[in-house]
Amino acid sequence: MVPPHANRLLRKGSRRTRIKIPQPPLIYRILPSSRIRSFANFFRTLMQIDDILSQFDHSIGRFPRTAVREAVARREDLTPALLGVLEDAARDPRPFASEDRMVHIFAMYLLAQFRETRAYPLLVKIFSAPAESIHDLAGDVVTEGLGSILASVSGGDIGGMTALAENAKADEYVRAAALDGLLTLVACGLRNREEVMAYFDRLFDVFEPEPPMIWNGLASACADLWPEEVMDKIRRAYEEGYIEPGYIGWDDIQDALARGKEASLGFLKDRYRMISDVEAAMSWWACFDKTEPAPRKKLQSAPAAPAGVILQAVAAAQAGRNDTCPCGSGKKFKKCCGG
Repeated sequence: MVPPHANRLLRKGSRRTRIKIPQPPLIYRILPSSRIRSFANFFRTLMQIDDILSQFDHSIGRFPRTAVREAVARREDLTPALLGVLEDAARDPRPFASEDRMVHIFAMYLLAQFRETRAYPLLVKIFSAPAESIHDLAGDVVTEGLGSILASVSGGDIGGMTALAENAKADEYVRAAALDGLLTLVACGLRNREEVMAYFDRLFDVFEPEPPMIWNGLASACADLWPEEVMDKIRRAYEEGYIEPGYIGWDDIQDALARGKEASLGFLKDRYRMISDVEAAMSWWACFDKTEPAPRKKLQSAPAAPAGVILQAVAAAQAGRNDTCPCGSGKKFKKCCGG
């Protein structure tokens, strides 16, 4: 309330002086949040958000557990900043391509946990980039979590994932991950099996002969969804050499068919899930291990090794048949060293 004397005119000799009405600072009139009560609190809030993002960005060697929990607790405050990170990465991914930068990875996973649909078009734009830039930007995130991330921010909309899957200029691993995202929507009940299988059926007539990974991913996705309707098309793809038997063999397709629809849908629910806990999803990564710091690994074929060495490594890791193969190929264990 303006003090009653504020507008009073005073006489000083023959001069009249008007006392100016004190105006609130501009920042008070434009701040969107009523929770920010003062300059001190405003700048303290900004500094806290900036500190959280900084901890995310420089987290190689240690998982920023406290910062992650703070971000989850302050979801409304952090969401605009995290979206801003993805906007920057979509505009120019080069500053984020350094192997020791992680803020954009945390932004992807946290916004997925938040089910933030505004992140969906940003991620589609980011992952529509050429293969090499994607490898530098995201590394193993493409094969380890991109499908779940896309499904988590999609709100059930398949448009972004189908656009990635059919984008011949996008990285083949990204396109395969988009198919996994569609499986995740089925597993979570946001889309039905028949709808997604009908789309997979159409892709056999849409995909170009190369590259092989997109065909491997399509065959694998059909197998996981129960492949009855597309058995003939899968067989022809094998005959044409589009699908690599070393990734998924014809016997794997037959085993999937024999498993039956209900068992396959049960498998989907166990295997394909949205991001619900960033800490659980990321904290085990090797890059956060102080004893063995490892930057984001680029997607590439692993160097050849004696079979005995590979089997020993697999046994030590106790990889599940549907986990990513420890050899580094990017393939599922059952379709790589475990085959």
